Amino acid sequence: MIAMGDRVLKRARYLKIGLIICLIGMWGCERPQKVSIVAQVGNRHLTKEALERRIPPPFADTISPKEKQILVENWIAEELLYREAIRQQLDQDPEISDRIDRAVRQLLASELMARTHARDAEVSEDEILTYYEEHRADFERDQLELRVRHLIVADRNAQTRAWNRLQKGEFFEQVAREVSIDQSAVNGGDLGDFTEDMVNPSFWAACWDAKLGHRIRTRTELGYHIIEVMDRNDTGSIRDLVDVRSEIQQRILTERRRAQRAKLLAELKERIEWSVDWKQLNSAK
Repeated sequence: MIAMGDRVLKRARYLKIGLIICLIGMWGCERPQKVSIVAQVGNRHLTKEALERRIPPPFADTISPKEKQILVENWIAEELLYREAIRQQLDQDPEISDRIDRAVRQLLASELMARTHARDAEVSEDEILTYYEEHRADFERDQLELRVRHLIVADRNAQTRAWNRLQKGEFFEQVAREVSIDQSAVNGGDLGDFTEDMVNPSFWAACWDAKLGHRIRTRTELGYHIIEVMDRNDTGSIRDLVDVRSEIQQRILTERRRAQRAKLLAELKERIEWSVDWKQLNSAK
């Protein structure tokens, strides 16, 4: 039997429903003062400010009026459906009530950990360097990696024109941006690091034949290429710190968060009465 003080979070059904709705973004439980009301369903209001908060941050500056209209229509639909669900007394269904209760618990527990992690979310350069030195074997290459920049055009004449521009001293990046039909054109033709299994076999073969720092012209089924191998890293070599910095930062944060969670749980188990009977898992119903 498990008894972990869970009665502390018990609420009446209507309060649980109201809490989860407010937490997941259905703002406007009461009519605010001196704000712009965008929509209303019954006594609930969607304010302009609440609508803005519903927009994911990456799209806040680019969302169109039509997309905002869709968000408003979705809010209205949610409110109407919610009210009908209450009218049909779905909130009194034990299974639904249990699901609401679990959702509230999970949401609050998740938010607690998010706030705990946020208090210690910085990773210093010393921590990153120390981790790199102590885990160098983790960043060992298990196969050859090439770093290449290239441009690709549709015919030999276009390839020749691009080649001549490069021979005259024009920057590879500029020529690639102007003439290459590959998606890498926006990066000046830089494909970054890749291994044999990540690219077309004929393209890999052409890159393999190219000398480091030299340019070659070749043709594959993809089109007419000009290729320059910028770097070659053999199997067993160690990735540079600059290439794995973000990965190391994430590893440190993951380990730190795991430790924070374990520490918090240990403290809570000391403070809150709890028990577990593992035998009940295998007992007959």
